Amino acid sequence: MACWADSEMTRINRGVTKISPIAYRTAPYAYWKLLIADEDAKIKKGVIKFVKIKKVSIPGNTLVSPLCIMRHGYGVVLDTYETCPPRTRVEEPKTINMVAFLPVRDGEIKKGDMLGVIKVFVVGVGPIEAMSKVRAADERLDLDEYDVNLVYVEDDEIKRERVKVREYMYRRRHLAEWLPLVADEDVKLRAGEVVTVKIKDVLISSETIPVPLSIMRHAYGVVVDVIQLGKPKKVEEVKTVTHAVFIPVADEEIKKGDLIGVLNVYYISLKEGTYFAAPLPTERATLVFRQNGEVVRREIELKQFGYKRSAIGRLEPLIARETKKVKNNEVTAIKVDAINLPAGTVVQPLYGRNHAIGIVLDVTSPERPKKVEDDKKIDFVVFLPVSDGVVEEGDLIGVLNIYHVAVLGLDMILYT
Repeated sequence: MACWADSEMTRINRGVTKISPIAYRTAPYAYWKLLIADEDAKIKKGVIKFVKIKKVSIPGNTLVSPLCIMRHGYGVVLDTYETCPPRTRVEEPKTINMVAFLPVRDGEIKKGDMLGVIKVFVVGVGPIEAMSKVRAADERLDLDEYDVNLVYVEDDEIKRERVKVREYMYRRRHLAEWLPLVADEDVKLRAGEVVTVKIKDVLISSETIPVPLSIMRHAYGVVVDVIQLGKPKKVEEVKTVTHAVFIPVADEEIKKGDLIGVLNVYYISLKEGTYFAAPLPTERATLVFRQNGEVVRREIELKQFGYKRSAIGRLEPLIARETKKVKNNEVTAIKVDAINLPAGTVVQPLYGRNHAIGIVLDVTSPERPKKVEDDKKIDFVVFLPVSDGVVEEGDLIGVLNIYHVAVLGLDMILYT
């Protein structure tokens, strides 16, 4: 295991630790906690910046993931970092004091800016062989209200507005739909250079949380977030996503009509309300994938589907199976121990389980992208280095969150 030995991130510690897959069960509720900048910082498009934040204390028996739809006009929080040394067990309390911020434009972060929001899930954990017997914990988080700078883009200009923002608890409904992210323009790519891609407008229902669907959907890169232009809307409001934040892995080109990613759109409950399944932005798209060493483009028909998620999941370690030199901000693929995924599973790299010199953006399969209903195998990760260095064979470079789902038709999404 390779982690930072000091809070200034100047020294790396490597140590041997025993790690194995574990099962978890989620509680029916979760929390939002704010990530607020605690320093000023100059930023440059596409160059990862570590930013100190107001400390966020989280109890044990919790997992953390991002609340997507870009929350800061200058960029995206890719991962969170704990005090050193980091706590490795889910059961242990944690303190987040820094984030890795990926700018999509040049500018400056100001102390007090709201950089992002994290979702905190309360879980119980146990051995895989006793998965059905695992029970959720009953941890409770303190929720606060803060004066923050809301930073957003309006008419291609950055606006900074002082507002009060409150942290929330919400109930999980375990229902979701898939919405395709289809390019609405041609875009030239250079490996590792972040781009914002105009997509066919995606309408997102009120009281939902969007999360990019993992397992790389386009041969040339990864969607890490989506953008709603203008002042950010509340979760309880209907939203329209117009752009995707895309990190290329090759010097190539996205073509108009390419499927560059998919959104999981999870339904939640803040109050009693009316829910609807959002319409697809288009009926057809071009699937771009690698097959036998070649890139293939194939037109596909898009259909409305969703799923019901189980409260039970598992965490699988991502362990490097090769030694590889990496360079700061140069995206690379790293071979890992193969993970076989049974039909009906959805995955996501886990926040806060990062390697000292980089972040797992996504995972990849050696085969043409498969449906969620199909068996799959993962044997590489898409890795974004945050400094020069070496990933060594046997390093724990991340953790994969895996949970089971049952695919539903549109009528079930509307009425379940």
